[in-house]
Amino acid sequence: MKKIGFIAKNKIFAQSLASLIKSNPDLPFEPFVLSNLHQAAMDTEILGINIAVVEIPAGMSNDPEKTFSLCMKLRQTAPRCQILLLVSQDNKEGCTMAMKAVNTKTADDYVFLDTSLDYLFAKLLAF
Repeated sequence: MKKIGFIAKNKIFAQSLASLIKSNPDLPFEPFVLSNLHQAAMDTEILGINIAVVEIPAGMSNDPEKTFSLCMKLRQTAPRCQILLLVSQDNKEGCTMAMKAVNTKTADDYVFLDTSLDYLFAKLLAF
């Protein structure tokens, strides 16, 4: 069973995804909500998280760079952890950062927030 860490400022969103996974026994994941962004990299290492799902928040111009820095910390502290970014298609800075992160191997992939849950879980299963 793979451990998934949902790293997001939006606690309702992260808790909802974790709850959905817990209620679906067909998904081979153990979810964790890591809402303290300053401690997320350390928590990922300590908990042995296999996949970090990182939300790129919309609306604040400096948040994409904070997210990029977080991904770099995750790579340093938990190099075997795969990183999947969640970004809104309307967040131009976030989309640019997500592509930069994947191109520099700071993140493994990204998914747009308006995709279906089935698509998100297919991506997670492919990791």
